[in-house]
Amino acid sequence: MAAVVAVLGVPSDVADELLVFYFENRRRSGGGPVQSWRRRGGRATLTFERPEDAQRVLSKTDHALQGVHLTVQPAAPRDYGKVVLQGLNPQSSLELVELYVEHMLDCERDAYSVHRSPAGDQALVQLQAALSHTEFLVLAGRVQSRMLDGASLVLDWVEQTDSILVRSHRGSQLQPEVLTLYFESRRSGGGRVQAVRLLPGGMLAVVSFQDRTVVDRVLKQPHQLPDGNLKVSPHYDFLEPPEAAAELQVGGAGKALSTILPVAEAATRRLLQSKAVLQELGASAPECVLRCEEAGLCILGGDLTLQQQLRERIQAALHTVTQERLPYSTWVLEFLQRADVQEHLVEQLAERSVGACYIPTAEEVLVVALKPSVAQLAASLLGSFLSSISLPLSERQLLALASPHWAQVQAGLRCCCVCLAEDGEHLEGLTLPGLEEENVAELTRGLQDCLPDEVLVTTEPGRLHYLQLHRHELLAGLADVTLLPLEGAEVTGLRLNGDSWACQAAADLLQSLLCAIRVRTVVLHLPGVSRFLLEERGQAILQGLERSFCCAFGLEHLQWRSPETQHELETSQEPIALMCRRDSLCGLKQQPKSPVGVAEQQSEANLEEIKGLLAALQPPRVALPAAEEEEQAETAAEPLAEVPSTFEQQTSLADLDTIEEGPLPVPGPIPSLALEEEEEEAQLLLAIQQSMDSARQEVEELARATELSLRSFEQEQPSSPDADILSVMRASLEAAAATRLQVYTTLEEDAEAVVQELERALGTQLREEMVQNEALLSLPTLCLDYLTYLERKHAVSITLTGPIATVSGFLDYPVAATRDLALLLARLLHVEVAVGCGDARWVRWEPSEQAFPTPYSAQASALLEQAWCRGHKRMEVFFDGRPFTVDFERMEEYDVGNGRTLPIGRTELQLPLASPALLDPPAEGEVKLLPLAEDSEEFQRTIQGFYDTLAGLHGKLWIVKVAGGSLSVEGHPLQAAGPILKPWWQSEPSLALRLDGGVSARSRGGDLWGSEEQKTVNQLEKVMHPLLYQQYQLKKSAMEKACGHQAVERILYHGTTEQSSHEICQHGFNRSFCGKNATHYGHGVYFAVKACLSARDQYSPRSPDGNKYIFVTRTLVGDYTAGNASMRAPPLREGDATLRRYDSTVDNPRKPSIFVIFNDTQAYPEYLITCRWVDPKGRPPPVSPLPPW
Repeated sequence: MAAVVAVLGVPSDVADELLVFYFENRRRSGGGPVQSWRRRGGRATLTFERPEDAQRVLSKTDHALQGVHLTVQPAAPRDYGKVVLQGLNPQSSLELVELYVEHMLDCERDAYSVHRSPAGDQALVQLQAALSHTEFLVLAGRVQSRMLDGASLVLDWVEQTDSILVRSHRGSQLQPEVLTLYFESRRSGGGRVQAVRLLPGGMLAVVSFQDRTVVDRVLKQPHQLPDGNLKVSPHYDFLEPPEAAAELQVGGAGKALSTILPVAEAATRRLLQSKAVLQELGASAPECVLRCEEAGLCILGGDLTLQQQLRERIQAALHTVTQERLPYSTWVLEFLQRADVQEHLVEQLAERSVGACYIPTAEEVLVVALKPSVAQLAASLLGSFLSSISLPLSERQLLALASPHWAQVQAGLRCCCVCLAEDGEHLEGLTLPGLEEENVAELTRGLQDCLPDEVLVTTEPGRLHYLQLHRHELLAGLADVTLLPLEGAEVTGLRLNGDSWACQAAADLLQSLLCAIRVRTVVLHLPGVSRFLLEERGQAILQGLERSFCCAFGLEHLQWRSPETQHELETSQEPIALMCRRDSLCGLKQQPKSPVGVAEQQSEANLEEIKGLLAALQPPRVALPAAEEEEQAETAAEPLAEVPSTFEQQTSLADLDTIEEGPLPVPGPIPSLALEEEEEEAQLLLAIQQSMDSARQEVEELARATELSLRSFEQEQPSSPDADILSVMRASLEAAAATRLQVYTTLEEDAEAVVQELERALGTQLREEMVQNEALLSLPTLCLDYLTYLERKHAVSITLTGPIATVSGFLDYPVAATRDLALLLARLLHVEVAVGCGDARWVRWEPSEQAFPTPYSAQASALLEQAWCRGHKRMEVFFDGRPFTVDFERMEEYDVGNGRTLPIGRTELQLPLASPALLDPPAEGEVKLLPLAEDSEEFQRTIQGFYDTLAGLHGKLWIVKVAGGSLSVEGHPLQAAGPILKPWWQSEPSLALRLDGGVSARSRGGDLWGSEEQKTVNQLEKVMHPLLYQQYQLKKSAMEKACGHQAVERILYHGTTEQSSHEICQHGFNRSFCGKNATHYGHGVYFAVKACLSARDQYSPRSPDGNKYIFVTRTLVGDYTAGNASMRAPPLREGDATLRRYDSTVDNPRKPSIFVIFNDTQAYPEYLITCRWVDPKGRPPPVSPLPPW
């Protein structure tokens, strides 16, 4: 594809071959092979074979040939609607040419128009319908074969022109400004004008457009100015009349020859005023002198030929004048339009030899230069020519800005303009570099001279509002003073500034107006009226009344603000229990005293048991010699030796049942002295045991007495402190509902009418919503406090009448409050047992009554059962007015008041309670393992989670079931299936679990895997370690606060040996034993996400009896990162200024399967699971006795 380039300013004495050779020389012009060229006068069109050659030519701006600067630009596209007849006889008439054209085109007269050149040798034919390239070639052949008036003609094509030739119809002078405005208007059909050039005589002008497509639209329309019609025609250089630019001014000897180059465009004339620009234009002809005059650019010096060549070069240079547009604010543009600023900018550009000029307009700043690079340089310099100043103002100096003399101060500033900043606290100005200090000093003096006198008229906010509404015309008529309203918290009124006499007169007038205003206070007893009147809908009502009754309302006493903090019931979505008793008074256990006779019998029985125990502990007696018998007789009266303390710790009366009774075989009779010693020793031990029992009974009785006293005191109290606080808050809300409103009028009668209309309008906006729920009869104190909170939040009134809550307020306020109330009621747990929950009761184990569980009251048990059936994990409840937290996952009750935790249990009414020995809560610092019942949800949930993560180990582990004292294994290797609450023996589990610790069981049907021995198996056990659990909870709270999120805990698995399982249950996880298996991800304690990893023999090796031990742990993983074998602590967090470390490390941060912790309190062993591998032959594994803990 060829590329076409237009060359302007080609001297007439330059041959075509020289021009082509220059543009084919890549070193000088950047061009390449030229496919074709054509030339008309000083304009040439070159067609290159390669487009990249044309692009290089256009990118170079310093083309020069024989010392003459050439201008290159992309050639205009071909115009298929115009052709040129060349070679006409100048003597041929226009009518003859038109007839020739009609014959060649075979068309009518109105299908074309002919524009003949002034020399008569060429004619431009403008067609109504464009010719195709084929039609043009056919027509060119016909023209070449047909002569006209003895001359051979040639048909040629032309480019699209961007200019038109405008001729004044009546011979009047044309004005460039008028032509520019006209051809840029819609009436002319034109567009943005690039330049207007007047031809000699002023009756012809060449108008150039920025868009070439505008020319055809302009040529098709008639044009008329107020002083006459205009004739327009396409403009080409061969159609332009000969210019009389070269005028010989012969005024006598010594008169210089001059040439005037008309310059029509205002921006170009402004540019020619720059000395740097004139020097650049005249550099090629040093003999000539350039001077910008009103008629145009005057060329002086040299001969006529030299002036003509220079004129052509200047025309070509001015044709490529570049304009940069810089957007600025209106304020900056006004500053740049000042004459003194313009002079300074011209001086700055001249000092830097930059040939450009700045032309500020109403919208932007035009930067005009001969070359684009110069225009860009001048645009970048404009910012450095401006400087900003700032002057802070006091409140008194602000008044000086309203003085009539302030305009004179501004006009006296040198190259500076100022205005008040948006914040209203300082003056900001624009000046030139070096004039900042001078202008700031002048502004300070001017502000001091313009300070006016001041008078303050104070009044109430309502009266001031009345003046602004209904007396604004009168206030605006005070022309001699300046009024400034003051509506602050301390002072309200008007500040007057001006001459002293004018301020005093205006103050007297304002005082008289204020005294004529009447005020009436109205008290409105409506819920939420303050919020309603302060919002948009209430304001609309007040404004309507102010317009109708010519009054004003004072709202300074109206206050309403929504609570800044959320209520605690909104920050949590846990269920809420109604108030109920923990247990009834009659439910307390009372140990009845035994009668005297029974007590004596029990004492004698205990004495006999102790004697039997002593006899069993003593070795068999043998016959003694007589000397030894005498020695024993002498020492018989000595006191009995002190009983060892170890015996007291290791032996109790409860263990006596396991000792066989009966006399020991002693050869020979026992001496009477030995019997007496035995009697005294037994009596001493019995006294010690009774003393210990008495002390324990006293402690238990004291605890029961204290609890009874507290409950009796609570029943005797008429009301709780919380109720008193609620009553005070409700009284304050009722007082706040009484809103005071001031009505300002000029007549007392109008005030009464305004009050009546206001009450009627407010009454139509009141709404009422009702909510009925039985739970409203027994709301806890916290819920009653929440109702008061809703009244403040929604500006409503909530009244409880039995089971009905009535919510009153304006518009949609009650609806929003009712929605929140409904959400509260939906969270309440009712005392009735939910349908489908079954008959069950809830119990707890008190430390003082370890042998017997304490049942909850019927209401408390119903609440716990309902929360259990709904699947809640935690529940907040008030027992006897005291807050408690029930954790259904850990099956614990936490007393918030005294920080005590008790284990709880759930049992069906028809089933017996679990063994007290198994559910015995641990004492302070004591560790216990609590076996879980196989039908409990906690058991099902734990085992199901274990099943779900066994992966490929399903079918390789067995479950052992103990029921009714017999041991059995169900069928085949079991697989996890079915819902979580389905009994485990009805599914297909995959592991052998220890199900009933310490239970002796014999196989059914005789031999169980070839053995008749008794087998001891354990069950899924829950670790009860209070101290370790408290340490874990403290660590969890600290980690949640540090991490900023709640997902810091995970349920993970840890396989270990039998011996290590004892250590973990007693002391927790200790990382000092790390490295036994691996340290690939750090020297810490390792945990697995899936149980299949912990079940491997590498991590949970089988004990000698074949058991495997796996802990289900709660692990605080927090923020983790990838670990490596060299880590003895987690690495520091990247980019953390506080130098915090990660909480744990993992094998894969994107999908971790192994976690490593480095802090012993980051994990809590919650459950212990014991399982066995499947026998290789597919039969169940043997069950062997397990060692005691």
